[in-house]
Amino acid sequence: MLARICRHWSGNEKGIFMKVLSLNDLHPADVLLFSPEKKSFISWAITFLTNAPVSHAAMYFETCPPTIVEETPPQVTTNPAEKRFKGRTIHVYRHTTASPLTPVTQAARQHLNNQEPYDHAGLYMVGLLLMYKKFSITSPKQQVIIRILKKLTATITQFIQQQQTPGKHPMVCSQFVAQCFDDAGSAFRLQFRHATQLDSAIGETLLDKAADWMKQRQVTFNQYDMNAEPETASDEALCEALHHAFMDNNTQPTPAMTDALAEAIYYFAQAHASLLDLDTTVRRFDPLAALRTNQNMFVSPGDLMRHCTNLTPIGIVMIPTNS
Repeated sequence: MLARICRHWSGNEKGIFMKVLSLNDLHPADVLLFSPEKKSFISWAITFLTNAPVSHAAMYFETCPPTIVEETPPQVTTNPAEKRFKGRTIHVYRHTTASPLTPVTQAARQHLNNQEPYDHAGLYMVGLLLMYKKFSITSPKQQVIIRILKKLTATITQFIQQQQTPGKHPMVCSQFVAQCFDDAGSAFRLQFRHATQLDSAIGETLLDKAADWMKQRQVTFNQYDMNAEPETASDEALCEALHHAFMDNNTQPTPAMTDALAEAIYYFAQAHASLLDLDTTVRRFDPLAALRTNQNMFVSPGDLMRHCTNLTPIGIVMIPTNS
């Protein structure tokens, strides 16, 4: 029987023909990249900020029954493949090595329920992507970005305070996938082309703008106020506000950086450094520089699709919602 072939957009401007796969075609350690979840503004934000058609990454784990392993809030877990695939287009990528990939699935097993829960991984990815993105600043964008960063700073700080096992920290879904290959050994480590920027826009990233602004003004910020009034909006509501701000074409550009935005970026960078167990007490520690260094290690679902040189596309899985 001839394999089903369909025309599907796979991250470039042109549609390309992709083989339609069944669950029986999948192998353990296949990388699974999910199309954005319908009606989810968090999914929209991830695809928009990475300019890629995927918003989530997971790994095929077991064939009987078909199971995936994924970092999905609040922690790494396994889920039935068919249930998770319904209503989404799953782009399947496979490692190019000829060696058995058992070490990769074994690494994933070590992460199962071995991380402390963090409920805001999706918003955390959005926050990092905002730092590394180039875009023109408007007042509505500033306002919602400040709210997102303030919520992330508060939830990360709370996570660190309640942490039972120091040294373990939450990962976003795509970093979890990359970490499993990394843990399996150098023969399996994912290799990435150096995409110097996440987009081709002219200018500086938001993080660069904040760093330049603080350097020019020689500003120092007070200790983070842990009793500050918390952001009460849900992660989804904040990303919906972000959508409205980016889609608003009627707002005139505003100054690239303000005191409030720079402060929010600084405290977020500081919390992020603490989350990664960096020694923030060393003399002249620069949390923004540490966050910029993290950009080279940060992996998004779009990076797995577009920039990984030892993953190759196999096809797509599409399971209708009503099947």
